Amino acid sequence: DKMSQEKARLLRALGAEVIITPTAVPPDHPENYIMKGRAIAAAHPNAIFADQHYNPVNPEVHYRTTGPELWEQTKGQITHFVCSPGTGGTVSGAGRFLKEKNARIRVIAGDPAGSIYTEYARTRRKTEGHPYKVEGIGGDKLPTSLHWDVIDEWVTVSDKDAMLMTRRLAKEEALFAGGSTGVNVVAALDVARRVNDPKALVVTVLADTGERYLSKVFNDEWLRENQILEAERVSVAQLLEARNSGAPPLISVAPTATVRQALNLMSTYNVSQLPVLDAGDGVGAVSEPALMARALEDPAALDQPVQDVMDAPFPVVDADLPVERLTSLLSRETPAALVRRDGKIAGIVTRYDVLHQLAGIR
Repeated sequence: DKMSQEKARLLRALGAEVIITPTAVPPDHPENYIMKGRAIAAAHPNAIFADQHYNPVNPEVHYRTTGPELWEQTKGQITHFVCSPGTGGTVSGAGRFLKEKNARIRVIAGDPAGSIYTEYARTRRKTEGHPYKVEGIGGDKLPTSLHWDVIDEWVTVSDKDAMLMTRRLAKEEALFAGGSTGVNVVAALDVARRVNDPKALVVTVLADTGERYLSKVFNDEWLRENQILEAERVSVAQLLEARNSGAPPLISVAPTATVRQALNLMSTYNVSQLPVLDAGDGVGAVSEPALMARALEDPAALDQPVQDVMDAPFPVVDADLPVERLTSLLSRETPAALVRRDGKIAGIVTRYDVLHQLAGIR
């Protein structure tokens, strides 16, 4: 259930029945994706289970193909091979071939934070991992396709670093890849920064196409929900600009205006409170519920000046104040704040405006 929607949709488009299994179950649980795959294959005649985590053909094919390709394309100059294992086939097979060609070549594995591989490589004890977002690499089991003796070093990479690197590759290099590529490139750059040799040649793998991750790695909302992208910093000025009510940014009354005039203004612009301004400064505030209650109790109050019935003025905030700081100022007793821009009161924002912004309502 951690795999992207695009992968499931692609399989369905090719005629497959897709069965979604939970991520957060032990490797030996019947609902674990490998256990489930084995059970499905056993229950269907003429079915095969590729079993890539435990199939010796997996590293063997990379020994025969990927390793030689890397050696030939670099003309034997490769000094470091960086590859993040999932099943382990690529790094094990290609790494073994390269080491046979030149025993000084270092093989480095990137590993998502949460995978058990790095800790097992260090202690040779199986531990408990924890969930992570990068797909297809790392793991919570020990595959036999992963040949631990081939790997010289492990580099742990966080989801955030991997995803943001994947976005950078697309934006800055026009390389449209998935999150596992982000792990590879972060690890490769870490190796390159530490290597003090002008003749070093660090090679890594771009493992997948970004088209399969449009709903995740390339979705800002998903990244924010998963604390990978920082929440967008919205200022009070942006809140004012986004408002779509059709009303002017600032509707106010003078202290000498009557309660009747204030209520008419509120009705005209469909607002429930007004600041009372005198010479451009906030000197008070009036609210529709309070004025209506007073008028119902004493109709003569409709002709009173608002300065006789107004409440304390709304607080004043600068236009560049972050909305999250404004939120702490607003309450039932303080439903709005005046906005100051270039030294002048330029608008008003309310709890309603803040709620719309937080809820994504436009």
